[in-house]
Amino acid sequence: MKKLLVYAALASMITAGPILAAEADYPSRPIRLVVGYPAGGQTDVLARMVAKNLGDQLGKQVIVENTGGAGGTIGALNVVRSAPDGYTLLMSVEATQTRAKVFYPKVAYDQVASFTLLRKMAKQRAVLVVNSNFPVKTVAELVAYAKARPKELNYGGTLGTTSHIGGTIFDKLYGTQLTFVSYAGGNQPITDLLRETTQVGFFTESTVAEYIKAGSIRALAVLATERSLIFPDLPTIEEAGGKAFDISAWFGVAGPAGLPPAVSQKLMEALNKVSESPEFASQIQVIGGVPIKGSNPQNFAADVAKEVAYWAEWAKENKPD
Repeated sequence: MKKLLVYAALASMITAGPILAAEADYPSRPIRLVVGYPAGGQTDVLARMVAKNLGDQLGKQVIVENTGGAGGTIGALNVVRSAPDGYTLLMSVEATQTRAKVFYPKVAYDQVASFTLLRKMAKQRAVLVVNSNFPVKTVAELVAYAKARPKELNYGGTLGTTSHIGGTIFDKLYGTQLTFVSYAGGNQPITDLLRETTQVGFFTESTVAEYIKAGSIRALAVLATERSLIFPDLPTIEEAGGKAFDISAWFGVAGPAGLPPAVSQKLMEALNKVSESPEFASQIQVIGGVPIKGSNPQNFAADVAKEVAYWAEWAKENKPD
């Protein structure tokens, strides 16, 4: 028996040796950063900024891999099923990390336990907008107008995204009844706002910035806790006399569950440097992005768990059949 124990211990040491060496040498080859959406979208744009900066910090190329489908869950599942060695990472977003079970109940991963959540990297402000011909100029006027005409005002967007969820939260906060017009995606919700098919919109800042500047869409407030760098004179929803309302979309980096602590630590150190970099902050302004400071695996996991619970409750009232 003693001999067997000795052999087992030696075998364990022999097996652990190469693993520990690989962790110490990490990264020794390029890293994949999986994006669950097609190339060209805003998640993809931000992922490429993260990839370039992370690669510079680690001294190895970080390659963005677009794996679209099923609201980003196919890409997320590919990461979950990959080897937990730090060479396959996920550009984590709310749709796949906190709302996946709401819209895709059969999704084959746990939104917290199946991942090593590293840190949030950035958030993207949203704005409350109306068609420029619509006869309201303040949040208070919009609320009064909507209450006087329940279900008559339309807002357009894509199911499960900020453009959809924003309206449901607005109704909850203000006691209004807006009517949601669902679109498959793309620019059609904004096009129909310009055509006055819809009257109200809850869009990420960068998607409507050019129309606000041109005067074809009127911005009423920033749906975040801080003002916009692009529109510094635009008040936050609270400054405009409304209730606290922050639907800023966030972006983070995660790996499959079980990443070795040494690998996680190297990634965390590199990602922290990226987030704190003035260059990164400047780059993500293009999509209305703001770096998230002070994120770590603990508060990232806690935030995701809270949001999972929130969206489960939200779905009871708002998820279409």
